[in-house]
Amino acid sequence: MPRRLPIAALLAVCLSAACSPKADLLITHGMVWTGLSTGNPQPGEVAIRGGTILAVGDSATLARYVGGGTRVIDARGGLVAPGFADGHTHFISGGFQLASIDLRDAATPQEFVRRIKEYAARLRPGEWIQGGDWDHTLWRGAPLPRHAWIDSVTPNNPVWINRLDGHEGLANAAALKAAGITRDTPTPPGGEVLRDRDGSPTGIFKDQAEGLIERAIPDPTEEQTDSALARGLRHAASLGVTSTAYMSASWGALASFQRLERAGRLTMRAALYLPIESWRAVAETVRAGGAGDDWVRIGGLKGFMDGSAGSRTAYFFEPY
Repeated sequence: MPRRLPIAALLAVCLSAACSPKADLLITHGMVWTGLSTGNPQPGEVAIRGGTILAVGDSATLARYVGGGTRVIDARGGLVAPGFADGHTHFISGGFQLASIDLRDAATPQEFVRRIKEYAARLRPGEWIQGGDWDHTLWRGAPLPRHAWIDSVTPNNPVWINRLDGHEGLANAAALKAAGITRDTPTPPGGEVLRDRDGSPTGIFKDQAEGLIERAIPDPTEEQTDSALARGLRHAASLGVTSTAYMSASWGALASFQRLERAGRLTMRAALYLPIESWRAVAETVRAGGAGDDWVRIGGLKGFMDGSAGSRTAYFFEPY
């Protein structure tokens, strides 16, 4: 008669180190914070397999998860924490911005103009200058920039640079010409075109009026979009961001995320919120093929109810 092991013995065997799943990655010598308590990070290690955390504990506890194929990273006392989730990004725009002109900390109008001049000098004639993220509230008296400030330093390049909140931007004379903007151009509903006394645009376009300039800017190619996404992913990874809610995402942005996912290059999960005006297409897409998967999905719709306090386009009960 064949011998049979008692159930308890079988369980003991399966709970032994030999039956424990082996980690793909082991992070050692870290200060680990799991997010499950309000306490301070504690010395410890983290075992990971297939993108899932197997265990957190000391080296003796995690020894059973270590195999010949386990890659070990020494955190050298650094913080080990769950990935950060950024709840509101314009991710691919941010990826483009990382390679564009940076005006966020330009502390004076003179510095603002100088940076634009130096950036324009590196471009070919006709190339658009975009991005910027300027903040006029840093400047004494907080004057809004005007196209006259930068026309002489950007004679051959159209400029469309946005304020850091994205609710207004500055166009130079070349951009106004490319977009066909004159003193007779009407202001669209929900927007504002700042004008001189004679009706000529100063170069500042707010909210829905921004589209008057943006419609003249050539769409990026798939290659350019994918490069911007990859650039943004590298930046996000360097800061520990592993998921995001991407607001006002375009269909092209969704396609770019899907391309990088198929290529195995995606290092962050994303829920994309498309413009509310496209709700019918979104509904049809989700109905036909679902919202997506664990890495890339349509999260919902993004609409605007009001403007921005920083750009003075939001409605207040009292004057600004």
